[in-house]
Amino acid sequence: MLTRLHKSESVRLTAIVAAVIVGAMIVLMAPVYIIMRDAFRAELFNGVNQDISAVEAGYRHEGLAEAHEVIDQQLSNPRTRAFIVLQRLPADKIAGNLPAMVQRVGTLTLDMPPSLLDGRKQSDHRILGKGVMLAPDLYLFVGRDAFVAIEAREHVLQTFAWVLFATLLVALGGGALVSRSVLGRMEAITRTCQAIMAGRLSDRVPERGSESEFDMLARAINAMLDRINALMENVQQVSNDIAHDLRTPLSRLRNRLELALSEATTTDTYRQTVTDAIRECETILATFTSLLRIGQIEAAAGTTPREPVDLSALLSELVEIYQPAAEDGEFALQSHIAPGLTVPGDRSLLSQVFANLIENAMAHTPAGSTILVDLVPEESAVTATVADNGPGIPEDEREHALRRFYRCERSRSTPGSGLGLSLVAAIARYHGAALTLDDNKPGLRVTLSFPVIDRLALTETPHGLLH
Repeated sequence: MLTRLHKSESVRLTAIVAAVIVGAMIVLMAPVYIIMRDAFRAELFNGVNQDISAVEAGYRHEGLAEAHEVIDQQLSNPRTRAFIVLQRLPADKIAGNLPAMVQRVGTLTLDMPPSLLDGRKQSDHRILGKGVMLAPDLYLFVGRDAFVAIEAREHVLQTFAWVLFATLLVALGGGALVSRSVLGRMEAITRTCQAIMAGRLSDRVPERGSESEFDMLARAINAMLDRINALMENVQQVSNDIAHDLRTPLSRLRNRLELALSEATTTDTYRQTVTDAIRECETILATFTSLLRIGQIEAAAGTTPREPVDLSALLSELVEIYQPAAEDGEFALQSHIAPGLTVPGDRSLLSQVFANLIENAMAHTPAGSTILVDLVPEESAVTATVADNGPGIPEDEREHALRRFYRCERSRSTPGSGLGLSLVAAIARYHGAALTLDDNKPGLRVTLSFPVIDRLALTETPHGLLH
């Protein structure tokens, strides 16, 4: 666990955040410390300057005796805690409680004389003051004990250190909790992925219902796993269906070739056998082409096309194209198409959808049936319908009719591979359209409801599907 925490990106980020917080606090505390230190120095030197001014005023007005008297008065005040020396050069002390010293003008810091410590630590008591010349041969130094300033500075520094330490502990503790939570969620995702790899395809990443980013990630992963599982089941189903449904035409092809090999004696017989074999091969190839087409469309799921397609014009063209074939088959092909209805989509695929539906209606309804192509606008969709009054599809078989290779019992005697409605369903999903199979009482009603998108949002995009 410690190794994982050490290598975890969340722990590294926590350490960086903690360092930034501590650095920010140091940057913010430094001006506070400097302001506090300067305030204590300013207050101390304010008293020093007042004492120097008093001694200078006494010396100028009354002479050296008055200066001596002013110094004695200042030293007699216990609250000031003043340290003073007045001396003639080079070292002739006149007044004060400090010994004669080397004259230095300006701000000075002196060690406290041992005689004035009274048992206190010298390191804690320093004299901070100023030296001035009252006359060419007369030197004055006035100072104050800097103990209060030093003690306050140490207290502030200690307080800052404790605040920084507490901040660091809180930052690291919070980071550890966050890292543990993050690692826990990541471990759950990892365990799910390992279970999937081990073959438990039904396992999913747990969600906490907090609508957090991790829940959104878990939801996305679960949706992806559902999609993968559905595709794998679809592949398994297709494999089984291919093995089942293609076995018959392949066996028929093999039998015809074997029969020709053993019994055919004339060129015409061989030609007829080869012609029948080619027809069987074309049927098989058409089945594989449809499968590839469905696979391409399903692989493009999620990249909804956004090229505007005039669905009204498209359906009108298809009705016109199939009208002669319907008349030859004694079908009544009718249409009620509202003009000017546009949907985002792929024109070639939409054309194939409705062509398949019209051909299915003509293939699975008896002569004399009516086929209706309808297109109407609704509040939030454009609805297209292809309906007939033939035998229809039983209600319990409608869901299965959208599967690949599925054929109703009544349709098994008619040509086809059972991929027509599967292709329609794949193209509908690609366009985000809702596909429903309903009872037309009698017959079958196939409805596709396309979502409406603002025309201004429609832009042409390249398509990777075969046309």
